[in-house]
Amino acid sequence: MTRNQYQIIAQRIFKSENQRIAVAAVVFDGLSSYEAEKRFDVPKGTLSRNVRKYRNEVDYLTQIVEA
Repeated sequence: MTRNQYQIIAQRIFKSENQRIAVAAVVFDGLSSYEAEKRFDVPKGTLSRNVRKYRNEVDYLTQIVEA
């Protein structure tokens, strides 16, 4: 998954730009969800859920392409 592909998906599923940036930091840069929440001012406890939501979306799209 490239960052351009990520941006297209993230714009569709996340309302906040901070959430998009924080999820990208976890997925691409290897930050922990906790560290990204603090760094990008995302409400505590939501980023793990957002990362899981993004990964589920990627899995879904991959299944569609393979079908």
